[in-house]
Amino acid sequence: MTQKTAFSPEEWTLLRIVPSLVSGGVSAADPGGLIGAFKEATAGMRAMYESLQQSNIELMKSLFEDQSRPAVPDPKALLGEGSREQQIANFKSAVTAQIDRAMSLLDQKALPDEVLAYKQMLMQVAERAANAAKEGGFLGFGGVKVSEAEQTFLNELSRMLKIQA
Repeated sequence: MTQKTAFSPEEWTLLRIVPSLVSGGVSAADPGGLIGAFKEATAGMRAMYESLQQSNIELMKSLFEDQSRPAVPDPKALLGEGSREQQIANFKSAVTAQIDRAMSLLDQKALPDEVLAYKQMLMQVAERAANAAKEGGFLGFGGVKVSEAEQTFLNELSRMLKIQA
């Protein structure tokens, strides 16, 4: 059973913010309007909360019980410089790097069932975020629930985590 005390403060913060970054990665995969981004972020965070709340895995319980506000990464570090398109690409790369860091950390310090539960939570966050708002429509008409770019992000995440989407 892996608890918060097994991690440094920086490591614990990483584990706590990666689900938010995954949700943001979905939005960055196919940037839409403000309302769509809000719906995706809300759905992703709701998925994280439900996943943590319902889990009987010690690591997940510890994450759920920690009600403190984690440190947020510097937006400039995540976005970098350049055009909007370059900043979105930088953000997606930063999200991927943070996921890799978190998974490497868990592989070293957590039990296999805890690692699997965390991976499943990340997929649930991404899938719920991707399905939260239609992409490509106009005033709520037309569009698709999961765009091709969002599906590509989901597929990449699934490959990174080595689990089925």
